[in-house]
Amino acid sequence: MTLSDIDIPPSVEFCQNHALVFSPQLARRLAELHAEHGRPDCIAMPRQMTDGRLMLPATLLHAIQPGGWLHGMWEAADKAILLPAVEVIPWADAVALLPPEPTTP
Repeated sequence: MTLSDIDIPPSVEFCQNHALVFSPQLARRLAELHAEHGRPDCIAMPRQMTDGRLMLPATLLHAIQPGGWLHGMWEAADKAILLPAVEVIPWADAVALLPPEPTTP
């Protein structure tokens, strides 16, 4: 499913159990929007997955509400492009696609 398929903002329980997955190209566009409309003291740092996509916890969807630290960025985003471009997957599936943590000798 994509962001187009869910009610925004979703429930807290839904957010705790899902991840937002997107391309590096979309990540660059979101970074541009954040630089123009976001709060400089709050930055979401996506993690790279083994398939080249990036992920963030879906709990960030609560920050796009009015008064939230991502609201300005959300309002400036082109929803026709953004909503279908962000995949929403179960958290466990996203974590399974993270590279292994480096081990220390």
